[in-house]
Amino acid sequence: MIARLLVFIATLTWAGAAWASCSTPGACTCSVSVTSIAFGHYDTQSPSPNDTVGTLSVSCSSPDPTDSTMSIALSPGSSGNVNARAMEAGAHPLYYNLYTNAARTIIWGDDTGGGQSVAAGFPATSRAAVKLSIYGRIPAQQNAWVGVYHDAVTVTVSY
Repeated sequence: MIARLLVFIATLTWAGAAWASCSTPGACTCSVSVTSIAFGHYDTQSPSPNDTVGTLSVSCSSPDPTDSTMSIALSPGSSGNVNARAMEAGAHPLYYNLYTNAARTIIWGDDTGGGQSVAAGFPATSRAAVKLSIYGRIPAQQNAWVGVYHDAVTVTVSY
């Protein structure tokens, strides 16, 4: 049995044109929270992939977010390749990926190297958080060592 934990680090990037009324420092603030994606135990003999779902929330306060959008990107993690993300236990990799859709066909990345960022709009009538699902998958029947595997993926929100 192998336990895995995927850790997210959040960063924010502001594109000045998005909120013209936010020229005053501190007028626009955002926060990002992500549930760590825990895949649980991995059975190397199972013919089925190991799937899980996490949640990413972005909350912003601004003078007028109603006509603004944001782009949310995920880094490739320690592997440096969004198409071959890998958690590690010491020197031992366990390959996985993160997706934008439940069918797990669109890799969530940063618009380089094969992955796509996700565009989202700020709620038009409230300052409620934008919540998105992150769909994780570990392919079946990998030759994995027993251990605790982890990776760190950076979340970048541009608005």
